[in-house]
Amino acid sequence: MKNTVQVKEIVEPESGKIHRYYYNGKPCKRVMVDTRLSKQLAGYVLIEKDLRSVIVWLKEIDSIRASEPSVSGSVHAINRKTYNVIKGLFVAALTFYGKCFTRCEGRPVKLERKQVEEKYRLKHDQLQNYRNNFAAHSGATDIENVKIAVIIPRLKKGYVHPEIYSELNQPDFFVAKSGEVDFIDVVENMRAVVLKKIQLLNEKIMKEEILPQGLDHWMKK
Repeated sequence: MKNTVQVKEIVEPESGKIHRYYYNGKPCKRVMVDTRLSKQLAGYVLIEKDLRSVIVWLKEIDSIRASEPSVSGSVHAINRKTYNVIKGLFVAALTFYGKCFTRCEGRPVKLERKQVEEKYRLKHDQLQNYRNNFAAHSGATDIENVKIAVIIPRLKKGYVHPEIYSELNQPDFFVAKSGEVDFIDVVENMRAVVLKKIQLLNEKIMKEEILPQGLDHWMKK
């Protein structure tokens, strides 16, 4: 479109220089902004990308499960080929969602529980519990467990040597019951919060750090 900045990547064959931003077909000047606010903005952009990835994975689970019987609550299925993939996607979704509320190296911001809308807070707490005791760690709650049992056949005559069996209880994922808030509802709501934060930071950086310096300042960099 004419008179708008276009984003595309073109590499000069000889120099290897990369041009990404164009205005009316001509490369734009690109200056890095390294301030406290710009670092906050970068952090929220990373969080938004994580939440977007979670939404993609949850929708993929729904797509895979479209032909499966409808269930709710904890799910441990017999169709292992399908549900091993679902479990992988679910663990990835839990891990990335939890990461958004955790201080990470190179990411100066994180989401806080108080930012979660009240109607989604109970589900958020459940998701954090799943993340901490199912995806990230193990054994702190009854979300997953192994019980060891001695199995002794009941015989009126004769003797059979007892055997030890390990009884593994590990769900593949959790499905919201009817009327409950779903995982994806919480994620989409938090993504809306982050997108609003990104917009506000963009406006604040432009108003407080870019425009006051003047165009000449940035052109000389």
